[in-house]
Amino acid sequence: MTNKIGISLDDETLELCDKYSREKGYSRSEFIASAIHEYVSVLEFGRQKNIIVESLADEIVKGSEAGVTKISKGLFRYAVDIEMIVMMLSEIVEVPQNVLDEYRKEAIRNVRRTRGKVNLDDLIQRDNRLFAEKKLYPDFFDDETN
Repeated sequence: MTNKIGISLDDETLELCDKYSREKGYSRSEFIASAIHEYVSVLEFGRQKNIIVESLADEIVKGSEAGVTKISKGLFRYAVDIEMIVMMLSEIVEVPQNVLDEYRKEAIRNVRRTRGKVNLDDLIQRDNRLFAEKKLYPDFFDDETN
């Protein structure tokens, strides 16, 4: 139901109302009603911290969706590269399951330590070759310590 009311606006406010209502394709009444709803939302937001202005909420959702899409695409490309590397390695190296388990534990420790940032310099400094040789040939290293 729509009610007619009389309101008084100063010339400047009326000009703003007419300008923006034309730009948005609204009638004066539609524009004023929309402005009132927006203003009430702002007032409610200030009074109740758990209410978000609808337009702000819409923008947050749009931004989140775009970010999720970018992250998903990046993770997919990353997974494809890892799969290719694993396929190549599996053709040239045979690693027993117990050694793979140790690699996994070491990788988890390293990823946690670096918070997921893979840095080539860091990988070289870790001396992964010695770690791998000790896991693949434990008997050799046991003899060496005796």
